[in-house]
Amino acid sequence: MFKKRYIPQYLLAILLLILIFLEGWTYYLGKADVTFKRLLKNEPYQSIKSLSLRRYKEGAISPHLFTIKTDKEDSVIKSLKRDCNLKKIDISSIPTVAKRVDSEMVDVIKKSPFIYLSKTYDLNDPKVGRMCLVFRDKENIYLFINGNLK
Repeated sequence: MFKKRYIPQYLLAILLLILIFLEGWTYYLGKADVTFKRLLKNEPYQSIKSLSLRRYKEGAISPHLFTIKTDKEDSVIKSLKRDCNLKKIDISSIPTVAKRVDSEMVDVIKKSPFIYLSKTYDLNDPKVGRMCLVFRDKENIYLFINGNLK
């Protein structure tokens, strides 16, 4: 039943199964809901209709941009203020690190009716505090947040 000459094939089959499992796990970890929960330590809010994620590959702060669609803007903003410790700022107070990541995002921020930024954050140590930048356009609310460097 178990022949020595088939050992390399068994080994390849086991390695292939491990690879398939790791691919699935990586896909799961890359979903917007999972990333939101990991970065904000909170499930996506009930008032969020849809949540999408854009990751920036080039960036010193491992940035993520969440696009939030909701009918209850006040509820989402209130929850984000609580979770990210946000304060209202003007366009001149946007961190230069955020400006360098995406020029299209900066154009949207300039037209936003409000801009919120975390009161305290440390870009080198996300455990101390993450930089959250919240703004909106006519349709969506955006959450720009730094990820883990390591």
